Amino acid sequence: MTPTEIIYGIFFQPVSTLRYLKKGKPLLGGLLLFFCVILLNMIINRGLGILESQKMALAINADLFWIWVLLGPIFSLIILFIMAGLSSLLSEVVYGKANAVGLLVCLSFASVPGVLGPPLQYAAVLLGLSGLASFVALGVFVWVMVLQVLSLREALALQTGQAIFIYLLPLITMSLIFMAVFFILFSILPFSA
Repeated sequence: MTPTEIIYGIFFQPVSTLRYLKKGKPLLGGLLLFFCVILLNMIINRGLGILESQKMALAINADLFWIWVLLGPIFSLIILFIMAGLSSLLSEVVYGKANAVGLLVCLSFASVPGVLGPPLQYAAVLLGLSGLASFVALGVFVWVMVLQVLSLREALALQTGQAIFIYLLPLITMSLIFMAVFFILFSILPFSA
């Protein structure tokens, strides 16, 4: 598949495209596309932030913005690697199925629809439809989440329920750890009435 066919496939035929990606593993292309999506979103979000800050009198210093633009995609790539590695490891431990590189490629391409969110949100704010802007952002966020679950399912050869479980397991574990630490701290620390 050509890069254009892959991008088209992610939007309109995600399952068959993700099956192709887990086998073909165009890692460099996927990481480059992911980096570009994150960078473009950050720049458009900056414009959206400036537009919103005119209403709320908040603005990010221009000097700090360029540091944010440089470090944001790098941290996003690190999170992508951690997500792919952790999900592959969890899948191998729980279900005996792993494909870290295939999952990394699929997750990279699953971010492509995320490029639609900020421009549509910006357009909605310009038109004075802030409620619609939030709805658009939520819709794109859910779309990318669904593609990430599909990526887990296809790259790791899992069933849909298993993929959802692997996707949610780190969040559930972190929530339980946070609640346990919170409970321990509040049971140990003395509070005066």
